[in-house]
Amino acid sequence: MRRISVAITLCALAAAMPAQARYVSPGYDKSWGKPGVSFVDYRNDAVSCGRQAAGLDLAHTGPARSFVAGSRILENGSDYDTWATALRVAAPQHNIEKAGDLLEAALERCLHEHGYHKFRLTAEQRHQLRKLPIGSDERHHYLYSLGSDPGVLAKQAIE
Repeated sequence: MRRISVAITLCALAAAMPAQARYVSPGYDKSWGKPGVSFVDYRNDAVSCGRQAAGLDLAHTGPARSFVAGSRILENGSDYDTWATALRVAAPQHNIEKAGDLLEAALERCLHEHGYHKFRLTAEQRHQLRKLPIGSDERHHYLYSLGSDPGVLAKQAIE
């Protein structure tokens, strides 16, 4: 029963967050690549690492403990002061970002283990990428064309 209560509280707090809550990604100006990788392997590795990161157990992390503390406060009262205290304790925006950092680190670790390297997109590449809808085949193929090119990876390498 407590898990359901905590899950509902987490969902409610996350839904109340402003739209600027960031996505788990390498960043708007970065991507990952591997010289000469096939498109099929590139997509399979991305999906596999994404699933691995999404399956990360965050139950015993600092962000989760804060949310649990906030939910316990909420369970003990229903007035405005109780909600305000719960939101302060849970620090939703901060904890969502911290949880995102943990998921991002897991994603990056997996990609690195599969032989991928982070690289910085140029201004022109970012401009082109903004024209392509997130999740579209065109966007995947564009990022693949950059991420499989040894010249791009060498010239724009990060780390």
